[in-house]
Amino acid sequence: MGLGEQLRKAMERLRNSSVLDQQTVKETVKDIQRALISSDVEVNLVLELSRKIEESAFKDLPSRINRREHLIKTTYDLLAEVLGGTPKVPENPERILMVGLFGSGKTTSIGKIARWYAKRGKKVGVIAADTFRPAAFEQLQQVAATARAEFFGMRGEKNAAVVAEKGVKQFKGFDLVVCDSAGRNALDEALTKEIKEIGNAFKPTNTWLVIGADMGQTAKKQAKAFHEAVGVNGIIITRIDGSAKGGGVLAACHETKAPVLFLGTGEKPDDLQAFDAQRYLSRIMGYGDLQSLLEKAKEVQEEEELDLEGLMEENFTLKTFYKQLKAARKMGPLSKVMDMMGLGAQLPKEMLEVGEEKLDGFKVMIDSMTEEERNDPEKFNRSRIARVAKGAGKTQQEVRELLKQYKNMAKVFKQFKGIDQKKLEKGGVQGLLKKFRGFEKKRKLKLR
Repeated sequence: MGLGEQLRKAMERLRNSSVLDQQTVKETVKDIQRALISSDVEVNLVLELSRKIEESAFKDLPSRINRREHLIKTTYDLLAEVLGGTPKVPENPERILMVGLFGSGKTTSIGKIARWYAKRGKKVGVIAADTFRPAAFEQLQQVAATARAEFFGMRGEKNAAVVAEKGVKQFKGFDLVVCDSAGRNALDEALTKEIKEIGNAFKPTNTWLVIGADMGQTAKKQAKAFHEAVGVNGIIITRIDGSAKGGGVLAACHETKAPVLFLGTGEKPDDLQAFDAQRYLSRIMGYGDLQSLLEKAKEVQEEEELDLEGLMEENFTLKTFYKQLKAARKMGPLSKVMDMMGLGAQLPKEMLEVGEEKLDGFKVMIDSMTEEERNDPEKFNRSRIARVAKGAGKTQQEVRELLKQYKNMAKVFKQFKGIDQKKLEKGGVQGLLKKFRGFEKKRKLKLR
């Protein structure tokens, strides 16, 4: 059982308890302790959090909120605080020196950072100042091309400071310049010396450390060491979705006072999210992250019209199903999109694994239907299924699978009916989540 599921069960204990007394609070706190410690959050930090939760349980209440609501909100806020709050990502970081050990995902993260800012209208240059690793030049060159960033490197040059200095001159007038640096298996004297020399030549306005989520609480020691050596003022955590220690590394980095700015959530160039502890916590607990979903939707809107209101409307036809499924695929794996909605667990596994080939098959079958059938799939009977299968060159079983998956998704998206997209864009995500997820069904507890 992961961190999110364990925390969710602890919160449900509070919500569902018939009596909110000291025993219930203690049992809930123990559940939270087990969840955090199993995710490699430092014990002392867990104990401090527990103390704060217990202290807040029976304090004087704010107006218009009952004790249960107050404790749930306080616990949620304290958990988010432990994981790092909501740091502000610099809009114009100008010059970023990227540092990190071998295997942290530093080079890939440089490409993601470059792409993130390029998509926001910045002219980005990337400098290959990792002269230690033989394949670093070619790898960063490929990453820069994918990120729509300019590349500068000096093949064969062994002095990283020389590369950094000439790269700065090459990219004069650019909005953002990102400089790579060598990694090692550990932050030793040689690496510290080289990074400082690169820093003197590059003169960064920001130094960002890349750390793998699988490090857990040991990330605290590494982050502090880099900070003392070269003055780290931002952290990027990679492989966050694949690690059981994600909560531990977030908490450890937060203690170093160097803010976690971004999370690497996958292998693709766009798999990077600005960190927000509230959103992260909401998503891993299964309550969704509609705000991030809206941001993703806006990024693909020019290529494919993704209309969340289309998902929320009552008349969810087969045409709507195909259109939205295709657009959602452009935002990444469907499983991630559904998780952002808090609906991942409600759809069958085969629905979440819809690939491009299957989508093409769906389109052929839908095109073989009459307009009446596309608008009202309930009209399908055995003879209609046979006709569509023959016209599309598919089997009757494939047509039935399409209809089954349509019905599954239509049932799930009925929960969106009545949700106001403008309210979502204003940030009232958590309150709206409760409307269709059943979280605090009878109460209007605002968690953001």
